[in-house]
Amino acid sequence: MSAMAMLRQLTKEPGATNREDDGKILRLAGFSVDIIVRMRIGELAKRAGVSVQAIRYYERRRLMRTPRRTAAGYRIYSETELEIVTVIKKMQRFGFKLTEIRRVLQLWVLPSDTGAESPYQQGSRECLREALQLGEKKLEAMNEQIRASIQLREELQETLRQIRTGLDAPPKPVQTAQVKLRAAKAR
Repeated sequence: MSAMAMLRQLTKEPGATNREDDGKILRLAGFSVDIIVRMRIGELAKRAGVSVQAIRYYERRRLMRTPRRTAAGYRIYSETELEIVTVIKKMQRFGFKLTEIRRVLQLWVLPSDTGAESPYQQGSRECLREALQLGEKKLEAMNEQIRASIQLREELQETLRQIRTGLDAPPKPVQTAQVKLRAAKAR
């Protein structure tokens, strides 16, 4: 019998409800206890707003831990993996590369590339400080890209102004090859 099943049995009182609401909350004699949500890859993908292939890709790129499997071989995931996928999506929107995302995730949830455990607890000051440094570095890179884009835009605007000026000038007479030939014979 699993620990959760034993907990259910030990705390069951007459008239108390023991049930799971969407697999998230276990109600025991009027108390709510968070439990681990187990979901398959399709449900994780749906809840995270990504494809099943994206989840598998994140696993191959070591952005997620190797999932546990059921006896039948199905991958099973918890709310932690849902949070990780949400963080990955958000960081991708911010322009982080997958290697940068893995570094941030290694601060608290993923083992390092050498296999060592994460150095910080999620939300610890040290973890937040290092994540802040990585985020500020990315922000500065974004600001530099914006400055370069503004400069490029100004150059394009100047080129377009010159083209408009050329269109507004009176047309120059066009000399065809025949006109040039007649002018040369007349000399």
